[in-house]
Amino acid sequence: MYKISRQKLCMRMVQAGLGSYKELSKVSGVSVNTLSRSNNGGSAKLTTIQALAAALRCDPAELLEEG
Repeated sequence: MYKISRQKLCMRMVQAGLGSYKELSKVSGVSVNTLSRSNNGGSAKLTTIQALAAALRCDPAELLEEG
């Protein structure tokens, strides 16, 4: 399990022109509940991170917390 960086995710969402988790959910196929859970400090599966990265057109590693 991995931790998604809230700051990095938000930055990528802005760059992609997405203003909400609902919009990100639609383009990524990741549920709003999963996005909310990971945003509140929960962990995420690799497949979730890969789906988000594909929707945001970035490398999955660019969404992860460092350390």
